[in-house]
Amino acid sequence: MKLSTEQLERLSERVFKVLKASGHLMFDARIDERIEDTVVDTILSVLEDDSKIEDRLSREAERLVHQQEQIAKASGRSLDDLVEQVKLRLARSKKIILGDGPDRSDSLAEKIFKALWLLEGLDFVSEDVKIQNCIARALHRFRHEDERILNAVEKLVSRKTVDEAYTPTWCIAFDRYFQEVRQKLDLNTKHRSEATGV
Repeated sequence: MKLSTEQLERLSERVFKVLKASGHLMFDARIDERIEDTVVDTILSVLEDDSKIEDRLSREAERLVHQQEQIAKASGRSLDDLVEQVKLRLARSKKIILGDGPDRSDSLAEKIFKALWLLEGLDFVSEDVKIQNCIARALHRFRHEDERILNAVEKLVSRKTVDEAYTPTWCIAFDRYFQEVRQKLDLNTKHRSEATGV
């Protein structure tokens, strides 16, 4: 799923908050007084670069499909379907991970970790793999299209738990409530569809 610039910014902030609350990192403002902002900017930069890679793949796939337009028309499939199919093949050939699954979160977490490692004023107090797992889980948890649902679940979790926001226990509660909210929304959608006969 393609996220907008605003969604990428909010995702960066949420990943930062989870990292900060995890205790895996220490921020030394004596070395860099803007270290927290720098970390958010670094996370955002990696996410934007990843988004640009996907955009380039899409453009390349469109070009390839349009070059073979006669073959595409003869296949009987829509141009959008063919572009998506070519894009997936290009991604596989270039070892680029697309989609919203755990593999993409892991890949992005590794890139973010490497970028953070280069920052002055940031100390890593946990094992590398723990920090990368923390980033990957945060990316996977908050990489959803509907910002309204994320905001509503965040407010719900903060009301229902005594845990500090974005700590590991808060995130576990977030996952549970998010699943409940999704199930209720899916059920409401199903009932509406049945009622309207659509």
